[in-house]
Amino acid sequence: MTFSNHTAAVAMDLDRDLKTLTHYSEQDTLEKLKILEYDTEFAVPEMEGKLIHQVFFAVPHKMLNEQFYYFTSLFTWLMRINGFNFRRPGQFDDPNTTTANIMEALRHSRVTIDYPMQKLKQGYGEAVCVLLNLLCDKALEAKGFRMGQPKYKEDSYPEEAPVDEDEEVNADIADDVAANEDDDEDDVYVAPEKKQDVRETKTIESSTDPAQWKVEVENVAPLLKMRIEADNKEWRTHLEQTKELGDNIQEKVPNTKDNLVKLAAQINTAIESISTREKYINSQYKDLVQEYHEVQKQLTVVTTRYDERNREVSELTNELTTISETLETIRTQMEERGDSMTDTGPLVKMKDAMKKVKKDIKEMDLRIGTVSHNLLHIRMQQEAMKGEPTMKREEEEED
Repeated sequence: MTFSNHTAAVAMDLDRDLKTLTHYSEQDTLEKLKILEYDTEFAVPEMEGKLIHQVFFAVPHKMLNEQFYYFTSLFTWLMRINGFNFRRPGQFDDPNTTTANIMEALRHSRVTIDYPMQKLKQGYGEAVCVLLNLLCDKALEAKGFRMGQPKYKEDSYPEEAPVDEDEEVNADIADDVAANEDDDEDDVYVAPEKKQDVRETKTIESSTDPAQWKVEVENVAPLLKMRIEADNKEWRTHLEQTKELGDNIQEKVPNTKDNLVKLAAQINTAIESISTREKYINSQYKDLVQEYHEVQKQLTVVTTRYDERNREVSELTNELTTISETLETIRTQMEERGDSMTDTGPLVKMKDAMKKVKKDIKEMDLRIGTVSHNLLHIRMQQEAMKGEPTMKREEEEED
């Protein structure tokens, strides 16, 4: 076996061991989820009753989006059981943002895993199985579930058969024991004779649809391909790669050096040409450059004056606006006062009120005259009544 074949065999063994470890880890996770009653507490209300199997998160599915969404939903449910609030991501949210939120939630809950964020972003594999298994352990611990040690049924057989110490073992007994062992071995390898099957043989016909079988083969074929990845940690591989790279460098150094020397010479020539052309341009346009600087200074002065005048105009505009507002206020007040002076409504009301008062005065004068007349009449009656006794008294005196 060559070195490359040995490396490939080792990689295949490691890959097989890793898949086996992932399978058993997910199998333990599934059993723990059943203890947590995920089928009634999680699958029915949140995933429309969809359950997972033993290798659901061990291998990639055809619909990776649904697999990642199931993983994030199950993670949210387990975090809720552990007493942490985590917003359930949507099915079509950004996987990078969702994975970053999961890592942040793990840091807050003090749950550590030795896997990068990209492993969780896949939605399957060893990292996902280990994380779910760890959260299931913490969820069982939060619910007070404890796994005790297994109890084995006690063996009722004696540890050692009784031996007669006085009995001697001779050569004949040993020969009998050896013969019995040979007979036992012969009995082990003797197979019973098979009876002839007299039933009528029929041709086996498949009831599977060929089209469905072809579709299933196309779905499963990528999973059956064996991928052999080189082990980068092998020091021999690094050494061989280093030697090959060193040889390539030694071969390419002379040509590269010559090309760099030529390129440096071309660059120096171009720099000298550019500097010469620059000096020529500066000497030819020196007067124009000075004139340009003078014009630029004049432009700066004019710009400064323009800014000052513009500032003054702004101030005067503000002052004019203030004066206009004051004038408008005064004009409004004058109009209100003029309207109140030309309005004859109050005068008409006063005249009506005076007429009403005069009418009331006349009625009062009439009532006063009537009352005075009544009082005078009553007074005259009273005086007349007082005068009669006096006249009678005078008549009696005369008599």
